[in-house]
Amino acid sequence: MLQFMIDSRRQVLLLLYLLIPAYILAQSDTDTNNARVLLRDGKADTATIARMLRVGEAFLDKPESREEDMNMAFRMADQMEALSRQINYPRGLGLSKLLRAKAFRESGHADQGRASSEKALQLLTQYGTVREKAQAVIELGGTYSNEPKDLPRKIALYQQGADIYLKNGNKLSAAQLKEFIGDLMQLNKDYDGALRVLQEALSIYKENGYQRLQGLYSVIGGAYQGTNNFVQSLRYNLLAVETAEKLNEQGPLMTTIYNRAGLNYYGVQYYDQALDYFDKALAHARHLHDTGTVKALLLNISDALRNRGEYNRSLDTLRSVERLHSAPQAHEIIQIEIGYLRDYIALRALPKATPHYEKLKKLLETGSEIPVFTQAMRLAVIFYLQETGHFRDAAQYLNAYQQHVKEFQGGLVRQAEAALLAFRSDSALGNLSGAIAHFQRYKQLSDSVTSINQSKQLDVLRLQFETERKDKDIELLTQKSTLQEVSLQKEKVFRNVVMGGICMLLLILALLYNRYRLKKKTTSRLEKQQEAINAQNELLKKLVDEKEWLLKEIHHRVKNNLQIIISLLNTQSRYLDNADAIAAIKNSQHRMYAMSLIHQRLYHTDNLGAIDMQWYIRELTGFMEESFDTGPKITFCIDSEVILLDVVQAVPLGLILNEAVSNAIKYAFPGDRNGAVAITFKKDGTQYCLLTITDDGAGLPDNFIPEESPSLGMSLMRGLAEQLEGSFQIKSSPDGVSIQVLFLIRSINQVN
Repeated sequence: MLQFMIDSRRQVLLLLYLLIPAYILAQSDTDTNNARVLLRDGKADTATIARMLRVGEAFLDKPESREEDMNMAFRMADQMEALSRQINYPRGLGLSKLLRAKAFRESGHADQGRASSEKALQLLTQYGTVREKAQAVIELGGTYSNEPKDLPRKIALYQQGADIYLKNGNKLSAAQLKEFIGDLMQLNKDYDGALRVLQEALSIYKENGYQRLQGLYSVIGGAYQGTNNFVQSLRYNLLAVETAEKLNEQGPLMTTIYNRAGLNYYGVQYYDQALDYFDKALAHARHLHDTGTVKALLLNISDALRNRGEYNRSLDTLRSVERLHSAPQAHEIIQIEIGYLRDYIALRALPKATPHYEKLKKLLETGSEIPVFTQAMRLAVIFYLQETGHFRDAAQYLNAYQQHVKEFQGGLVRQAEAALLAFRSDSALGNLSGAIAHFQRYKQLSDSVTSINQSKQLDVLRLQFETERKDKDIELLTQKSTLQEVSLQKEKVFRNVVMGGICMLLLILALLYNRYRLKKKTTSRLEKQQEAINAQNELLKKLVDEKEWLLKEIHHRVKNNLQIIISLLNTQSRYLDNADAIAAIKNSQHRMYAMSLIHQRLYHTDNLGAIDMQWYIRELTGFMEESFDTGPKITFCIDSEVILLDVVQAVPLGLILNEAVSNAIKYAFPGDRNGAVAITFKKDGTQYCLLTITDDGAGLPDNFIPEESPSLGMSLMRGLAEQLEGSFQIKSSPDGVSIQVLFLIRSINQVN
């Protein structure tokens, strides 16, 4: 027996569609501030009352209405009622009652809105439009539950609403309401009445050219299932699947349609087809993040796998149900435990089945509100006890099952299982007469089940044959129609082809001659253009060569000039005895050498626009190390990627490196203190480069503020960082000083 049938959400969606107002809700209608202004300043006239109705319904129709939205709708209804009484406007009073009833329904207390719905129906019947009256009738029907005691009144009200729509000419709304009524009649077990109303809805839809019939087909299939008309049930469920897939249905309805088709095949033991549809339904439910439906479908799949003898896969499916982050309902717990118990018994893993037997036993002791699940638990417990040899313990559960069998007899499969279990119990306990009677009962029921299943399977084959024959007939008619059309067109086409061929031949000859002349002119013009282009290319090549020679010459001369200036400064320093002046000249020499290196590199390479910064950093650091004669006292660690920089960025970056290294050599390691200077230059992301100079020396003085420092070197580094359009950071600690320059590179090439 399949334990669970997915509840379709289409009933609620359809009812909400029928209650949505005809006008389009503006986004400003759900603005809380605007709504408060309307409540405070709204005038006592019909236009204001109509707008309050629109705003109140807009708050209720928000995708995820919250408590404050409900409260705003109630406030709108109260103000509508007050204004309507003020101007003696009975229609507005009826609309206010209708809005209040809707607010109760949306807040989950539909029954509390019954009095408002009845008053709205009374007023709108006399003073409102036909549509408003229909909405009041439907709203009143919505205040009744789906319990057996309320269903007849609810169905009668919805039927009244459908009649109003039909009389008003709104046939589509009437059909949608009839579709909903048919669904309710199925809940009330009135399958014949449901089929009558659903066929009326189908006729109206087809008359109006409405194509989204998948939901209606699915409901009709369910109604035929209730009347045990398996063939028609399968026919309409497959028609629902075909229509939904053709129209690319994406909502929760698609899950229900797939599941119902799977249930049809499950009922005739076509478990492969059933699993195909269950899997489709499961994939769709997971796409919609519908955890409750996913859980129900997994239980269906577990049942189908168990009936097909795939017990391990059935167990894996049950474990998937338990892994879902959703608190299971009572009937789901029962189904899971029964599934585990039967799977483990089938696998002869009785110790693993024992905990689930204990849980079912405890659930039986607490009692279940649903007789079908109580009886199912009893059969599972009896099955376990007999498999473990406890026939006397099983007898008490058999007696309990037989005492309640009249309350819920169950299907033939369950009755046959109960008879077989009773036969086994009587045989083990020595009750031979009882065993014979129960065995005869089991054979009778088993034969009935086999006969019914065979009949249903024959019906499936007949339906498949009829469908295939129908498709073949349609294909044959299509082919005949095509052949007739081809025959009628044949002579006309032949005549037109001959005439057209002659005209085409003349046209082709004319085009070929014209093409020949154009090609000749074009060839002559292209030859002249090619000669001009070749001459221009030669000229440009010479200009490029001259430009490259000039650039190399410029870099060479700039490098020489910088070397001359360095030599002049070196000569000048010999005649100075002022230490500060000598230091300033030496710093200037270092800066000029940093720039000179760049021009020297450009002169000796073919790439005149970019500097290899890995080479440059090593060369400049080596020069600084030799210039200051650091010896083994200071160790330089260089970690640089091979990055090519534009000259405009390489020069200021080299000067910053020169200043930072000079400062580290001169001030970081006073006295005989040894240390290390680490220089890293790497890409930071895809568009930025980061230069870091770090030493482990004495650090900056505690009262040193870089931004306020009058030092030329510090000012120079900050200014050069701004020239690079980058950031300059300096950090000092007892462990040393770290300088970082982050900038956006203009052009960068990673050399592999």
